[in-house]
This record gives sequence, C-alpha cells and structure tokens, in this order.
Amino acid sequence: MLNLFLHSTGTTTALWAPFLGDGDLALANLGYPPGELLARGTRATVADEVRHLLAQIPGGTEPLTLHAHSYGGLVAMELARALGDRVKSFFLVEPVLFGALALADHVDPAAAEEARTFRAHPWFLTDEARGGTREWLEVFIDYWNRPGSWARMPAELQELQELFGWKMFQEVRSVFHDARTFADWRFTQPMTLVLGERSPRASHAMTRAVAQENPQAKVVVLPGSGHLALLTHPQRFEAPLREHRR
Repeated sequence: MLNLFLHSTGTTTALWAPFLGDGDLALANLGYPPGELLARGTRATVADEVRHLLAQIPGGTEPLTLHAHSYGGLVAMELARALGDRVKSFFLVEPVLFGALALADHVDPAAAEEARTFRAHPWFLTDEARGGTREWLEVFIDYWNRPGSWARMPAELQELQELFGWKMFQEVRSVFHDARTFADWRFTQPMTLVLGERSPRASHAMTRAVAQENPQAKVVVLPGSGHLALLTHPQRFEAPLREHRR
C-alpha cells in the first residue's frame, strides 16, 4: 500500500511530515516548492492540479490511500476519479467544497449563506489585481483562523504566504466556482473524515455533507481543534490515522 499525502492552500508538503513513514509520498501542489512558483497572471484549475499530481505518482497497480487536507481534499477526490480502482481508502481532513455548499439546500442554512456571501464579495474572487496580495491574504487567513490572525503572523510567514499568494487565489477561485454538488462526490471506498470542533461553520457543513453522501464514512471530531490543527496540534491526528489503517 502506497500512502499519498496532499497538502492544502498556503501550506507545503511539510504539513504531513509528522506522519510520513518509509515509502510514503507527500506530493507538492502545482506552484509550490520544490517546483516553480506559479507566475502571476497564470491560470490554474483543479484539473491542472490533478495532471500535475498524476505525474508524481508511480505508475502500475500498487494500491493507494489518499490523505489530504482542505483544498487537498477536493483534489484528492478528483484525483481518485483518474486513479480508479487503485484508490483503496480516503483520509480527508475538512475537504472544502464551497461551490457545492453554496448550491446545497439540505445543509446548515447559515453555513450555506457563508459560502454565498464569499461568492458575492465585491473583489475576493474576482479582482485579479488584488488576488493573492496582502489585502487578499488577510481576508483568507482571518477567515480560517480568527480576525486579526494575519496581522499577528510573523513577518517571515507573511512573506512566505505572499510567495504562494497568486496560486492560493487560483485554488480558492477553483473551489468556489466548482458547480458540482455533494452528490457528485460519492465513493465506495472506506473513508475517514476529520473535523476540528472549532473550525468554521461552513467547514462543519461541508464535511458532514460529504459524509451524508458516503454512508461508509467515519466522521472524527477533534475537540478544541481548528481548521489548521494539522499544523498546530499534529499529535491529535495520530489516533484517527491509526484507526483508519487498521
């Protein structure tokens, strides 16, 4: 079994470093090191991401387990379509499907409104001059953490985020503009969905909607954890990951 790990928007393969064993493979998204940064003005979609990742995966018939966080969760499910029967299971941490959430009528109404509010934002998804800049990053970082998080971030981390900023903008746009519904993300493979208790309302709704479409899925809620717990409290994922691999 080959364990594949996909990182999220604004992070790197280091996100999964505490969990990598011999032979495991952490894949770098398009526009992140060790590859070249995505040049400002260059478009990138989830389909581009999948093609980029497929080129990093060894060929053959070896079975795979896909581990992914946030945007990586959406990419992992799309990647599974291309990999077919090689995918034996999913370990997904808060997969983001904001496009589906905005269209859904069977989820928490306040969460769906959160998604629609972002889609209606006057510039967050549409203004390419601001996309990926410090102004844009502040909106993004403060949403997933809490207001003021960007301002409190050390300067060196802000600069790192700015390096990835344009690609981050492309990823977020891809997620929100995806017109598929939650019903389009049905699988038969075993699936573990991990959710932080303190994560945004929309993240709760998206994770539970994926679970609703996949009755075989096990939902694990991590007490006191937020969306970035993989970075801040990686030890909290040890037990769910162990259980998933049994």
